[in-house]
Amino acid sequence: MNMVGAVSQFAGIYRERAPDAALREHVRCVWVNDLTGSQNDWIRVVPDGCVDIVWTGTSLIVAGPDTRSILDRLPRGTVVGVRFHPGAALSWLGVPLSEIVNSRVPLTEFWRNDTERLFDKISGICGGAEIAMTLESSLLSRLAGVGLADRKVAFLRRAAGDDCIPAGVSLDRLAARMGMSERTLRRRCLDAFGYGFKTLDRVLRFQRFFRLAAHPSKGSLAEFAASAGYADQAHMTREVQRMSGATAAEFVAQVQA
Repeated sequence: MNMVGAVSQFAGIYRERAPDAALREHVRCVWVNDLTGSQNDWIRVVPDGCVDIVWTGTSLIVAGPDTRSILDRLPRGTVVGVRFHPGAALSWLGVPLSEIVNSRVPLTEFWRNDTERLFDKISGICGGAEIAMTLESSLLSRLAGVGLADRKVAFLRRAAGDDCIPAGVSLDRLAARMGMSERTLRRRCLDAFGYGFKTLDRVLRFQRFFRLAAHPSKGSLAEFAASAGYADQAHMTREVQRMSGATAAEFVAQVQA
């Protein structure tokens, strides 16, 4: 069975860049995906722990955080976005992220009239790079009101294995290290990430597999499982199916095609 829907980063000509230095504690990347020549009818967005503000070509939306893959009709044209670090979008949206898990919500629900002004600016721009700069500028203009990135959220992100194999600290020890109860830790995670710490750990482990699978150098599924931090290949197979809607072999075949 073939995997339905092209993974978003491989559906068109996808490029990402680092954000302005002032935004880097909040924003992971700014990205542009030119889907004009794509032969796909569907696009699949897989969980990455992040929230994005996205220009779809006709609207501004907030996407994620996701716990499963989202399959949607492929937009025609260029899609542009700003991707926040896991947990960082809470300060920018002002609502617990548990309220928007697996959702696509109009940006106006969060930024009200500012969204209309941003929409008017972007609507008059043709190039994806220029749209990306406009989105980035809109964040820079709001930065003073948002303030510094939450250090405890950043610590939780790293503890869950963001770009690394986590140390495997138990939740009670993690809560004690942060000076809070396990219940408070769970509530903090729900607000900042949209789900609990264990789910964040699973999503970030899947992302480690994604990066390995997408790398030009080939490797076996067993090697990917070990390097990503799964208990074994069977564990990886279950988790990848749950996160992406495809088997690990199907996923690797698509992103390495």
